[in-house]
Amino acid sequence: MLRSSTIVPTLVFATATFFASAASAQTISHSLVASGLLKPMQTAVTPGDATRMCVVEQRGQVRLIKSGVLQAVAFLNIDVLVPDQTYGGMFGIAFHPDYASNGKFYVHHTTGATSAIVVWVAEYTRGANADVIDTATRRVIFSIASPSTQAFHLGGSLCFGADGLLYIPLGDGGFTGDTGGPQRSQAITGATSLFGKVLRIDVNGDDFPADANKNYHIPAGNPFVGVVGEDEIFVRGMRNPFRASFDSATGVLWMGDVGGTVREEIDTLDPTTDASSNFGWNCAEGLLCTTNTNCNCTTGGLRLPVYDYTHSVGLSITGGTVYRGCAMPAFEGHYFFADYQNNKIFSGTVTPANKLTNVVERTSQFTGGQSTITSICAGHDGELFVTNHSTGFVRKIVQIPTPPDKNGNGIPDNCDPPVNPYDLDGDGLVGAADLAIVLNAWGTKGGIGDLDHSGTVDAADITLILGNWG
Repeated sequence: MLRSSTIVPTLVFATATFFASAASAQTISHSLVASGLLKPMQTAVTPGDATRMCVVEQRGQVRLIKSGVLQAVAFLNIDVLVPDQTYGGMFGIAFHPDYASNGKFYVHHTTGATSAIVVWVAEYTRGANADVIDTATRRVIFSIASPSTQAFHLGGSLCFGADGLLYIPLGDGGFTGDTGGPQRSQAITGATSLFGKVLRIDVNGDDFPADANKNYHIPAGNPFVGVVGEDEIFVRGMRNPFRASFDSATGVLWMGDVGGTVREEIDTLDPTTDASSNFGWNCAEGLLCTTNTNCNCTTGGLRLPVYDYTHSVGLSITGGTVYRGCAMPAFEGHYFFADYQNNKIFSGTVTPANKLTNVVERTSQFTGGQSTITSICAGHDGELFVTNHSTGFVRKIVQIPTPPDKNGNGIPDNCDPPVNPYDLDGDGLVGAADLAIVLNAWGTKGGIGDLDHSGTVDAADITLILGNWG
């Protein structure tokens, strides 16, 4: 998440207004889910099992939270492969869409400490013990050598789309003052041209049987298949899309792309329409055109970010997730994101055209939980979880005040507390008032007092009230 070389910006686009004219009346807070983690980077849910959540640690371990309890033994431990370093390590994880049946998942990590940095995407497979993964199941899917001697700008997210394909956002591999990084972001051929791109591959096939470090199929819909350009490339012009996630409602990929010296930006990618798009780096930074000579942002057909902000607001964006849960009805369809370096958290409304409006800083509402946010990810039910890198916490975002009918539809549902069928008066307790209702209905055919559905209100229904008293 480092800055890039200094540029001289020229305003050619209308700059987004950062704060909404009126702050939302709804607020957020957080609840602690787990502590004692070491540099957590991301959470991820295991498909088909709502009792499990995994947490990636930078050191090369994936920890398991099972039924709300952080397990002592790591789910995956490849610490021996991942050197302890400032910028490298394990960054991300994605579970195969068919994980419930095939047990496969994928991690994004680096090797090499101060030289020979390599980015790896590796597959592991669940065995008889679903809580601890056998590292011998490792199968390399993809690897690429970094162009720098530090693990700068290497992305970090792995995301399966609705098409079942794996999307791999990669940064430009550069560092502050590196003149080659921007060129790599624009290049479509050459040994380092995969940097500064979003790659798209199919992990269910293998077009490279002779290469042990390339085990994937190139999707036919990738834009450079059959023409000049590396076949893995789906879009280009990224600086460091460190965190990305698909909107579960629309299938659109939302990416927080870490900026250079001027602006941070949020980009969207619709896999059905946006193949071969150019997101601009280094012709543009955020909504600003640069004076770099390798391209012309006014005529190059660049894809604009959906939102950006200046370095007076934040210095290193952490992309987040569009909220699609039901426990925070006021924030349905809001995109939550953060700034890692300035310890801030924000939300904004996603428009039907997948733009971002009415952005509100919510740092003061999130006091104690806003520091060094490395990810904001959805759980099984769409609720959002935050990883705090320096403190080792996982937190859940909650709406304040908590609505009694959490999705606001007036109907009890999965987001509401379970209804007690014996609490007939709805006061939250089974007691004398409920017993009175049964007695008053004694002998009637069915109705509110017929708790065992026998067709008659009788002694069996009183027994159920007494058995659930209190």
